[in-house]
Amino acid sequence: MRTRDGGGHGLIGRGWRKGVNHGALQRGKLTVKTSVEGGFVVITIADTGGGIPESIRARIFDPFFTTKEVGKGTGQGLSIARNVIVKGHGGELEFDTEPGQGTTFFIRLPVQR
Repeated sequence: MRTRDGGGHGLIGRGWRKGVNHGALQRGKLTVKTSVEGGFVVITIADTGGGIPESIRARIFDPFFTTKEVGKGTGQGLSIARNVIVKGHGGELEFDTEPGQGTTFFIRLPVQR
């Protein structure tokens, strides 16, 4: 499987650092797993942070959305990652989150396109 535009790096690099910057991963754990399900490669990225508050869940993939103070973030990381995964590779990017338990992102990429 070939990827382009650094989509996976964008999610892990930008999204993970975003969590660390907010203290969500302090003393926590980051787990990355891969599997093949049907015609898809599935990459699962889970943390044991504080989860994503319900009030912002619908907006986390929006361009320019950030929870950081003004001047500290562009709000582009998850938006770019989703664009590359969905539009660039025909995949899916979803998440499951539980307050106080953490968040898991699921990347599904077609084995062949």
